[in-house]
Amino acid sequence: MRTGLYSPLNTRLSEIMKRARLEAGITQADLARATGRTQAYISKFENGQLRLDVADFIVFAKCLGVDARRLIDELDTEPAD
Repeated sequence: MRTGLYSPLNTRLSEIMKRARLEAGITQADLARATGRTQAYISKFENGQLRLDVADFIVFAKCLGVDARRLIDELDTEPAD
């Protein structure tokens, strides 16, 4: 299984995190302020141009009000490409 920047797994993670942000009614700018990142960083992640490390993933999930384990479960149960 490929795990690089453009891997199907990273693409799905970006999609899941973006969907969680939209469902929470949070803008990229709001998430950037809450995480201490820039809006450009959030955009690049959501567009698959960079990867989150585990610490950022957990911080992002908390800022979105989502359990990180739920996101991982969702990622793990979606079909692999």
